[in-house]
Amino acid sequence: MMQVMRPLAPAPRVEPLVVVLLAGLMPACASVDDVETQRAAIYGGASAPDDHAVFMLEPLRCSAALIAPRTLLTAAHCVDGPTRFATNAADGVSGPLYRVLKVESYTGVRGDWSPDLALVLLERAPPVTPLRWQATGPLPPIGTPLRHVGYGLTESGTSGQRRTVTVPIRGTGSPQRFGVSVMSGEGGRGICFGDSGGPALVRDAEGERVVAVHSYGYECGGLSGSALVYPYASFVSRWLAENETPSCARDTRCVQGCTPADLDCTCGADGQCSAACTDGDDPDCPAGCRPDGVCQPASVCPVDLDCLPVGTRCLREAQCGSRLCVADPQNPTRYCSVACAAGQCPAGFQCDAARSTCIKSQRATVPPGFPCLPGELCADGHRCAAPMGMTARCEKACVAGSECLAGFRCDFSLGVCTQRPPITLDAGLEWAEPLAPQGCASVPSGVVAWAVLAVVARARRPTRARR
Repeated sequence: MMQVMRPLAPAPRVEPLVVVLLAGLMPACASVDDVETQRAAIYGGASAPDDHAVFMLEPLRCSAALIAPRTLLTAAHCVDGPTRFATNAADGVSGPLYRVLKVESYTGVRGDWSPDLALVLLERAPPVTPLRWQATGPLPPIGTPLRHVGYGLTESGTSGQRRTVTVPIRGTGSPQRFGVSVMSGEGGRGICFGDSGGPALVRDAEGERVVAVHSYGYECGGLSGSALVYPYASFVSRWLAENETPSCARDTRCVQGCTPADLDCTCGADGQCSAACTDGDDPDCPAGCRPDGVCQPASVCPVDLDCLPVGTRCLREAQCGSRLCVADPQNPTRYCSVACAAGQCPAGFQCDAARSTCIKSQRATVPPGFPCLPGELCADGHRCAAPMGMTARCEKACVAGSECLAGFRCDFSLGVCTQRPPITLDAGLEWAEPLAPQGCASVPSGVVAWAVLAVVARARRPTRARR
């Protein structure tokens, strides 16, 4: 993964007694959920001994995927330095080495928007079945399981061992210098340094296919981006045509008997811009029909993979044929839409008269405090929840106790404010209010600082040798 994130500095040494003291004060300022999250492994995943088509590049220790008998697909920043050997040993050391003959990074004409993709040619073909790669769109929907494989850094601080982790797709991105990317990673599970170039895999009826290449991230095990392959399929196809024998993959050479049919047999230079070229790479179509981040109307391009269907999440107006990328009160994430036609909209949409734009059909809301059913939408920042032993109602949503009224607490497992039960004291009295002020202020900051300094001073005081 490219080091967009800040380097992870080693944790400072803390005296053991200070740790005990701070741990004792932590419940005043953190929830149980916060503490459990901190204990979890930060990269997640497991060993991947059977992913023989995933390789490690030396000496930069990046990852790569075999997509043809001798071709590895990896990230462009992985071949900025010398790339001499590759191995698919699960532990990175006990398997054969394959000498690298040549490499090529994507050098399109899109300037800063070039994707982080590169190809590597091995001296000989490993005895491994290559992975399929996605040469056509569209992008799998948000929430689709995405399996990462790579040799990168783990939560134990080791690297050079092939591991895998599966996380859902969270969306798309297109930061400068990285091209169009698929975003993933959550809750301490995802890619890290050294996983760059490894495959992001999605399963379909025929098995797994490479949809993207690990490229960059913001923190290990957090949100990361993998460069999509299909918008730049012509780069891969040209390389395969020059360096590999003809195959069913898109390589400008027709091979009969492929399942599904080889697109090279129907999408050659025949003078017709055809909708049969589902990868959007018909040489007879205008240049704007190829993936370039801008959706062209159907009158210009029979197929344009830049065009997102109505209702699909969008980042820019140019991705929508109507140039309408909108949000609505119940859907803050923008999506492609269309203008209202005489007040009418497609199924599942309604007309927003103020904007003359179709928005997703708005659901009826349940008033605060009223009973609700799972999945129903509550009004005014409330959420349908059923505290233990109670009927589900629209309760006030919260992420901290300070958001709840007096006599209520934030139930972090439900994310709503619930009534604080009265506390019975030894004397038999009932007390419905908190026993101490809430939040971090419940322990005076001066007391905390004094206690910590006192323990540090005591821990650092030289001890006398026993006589």
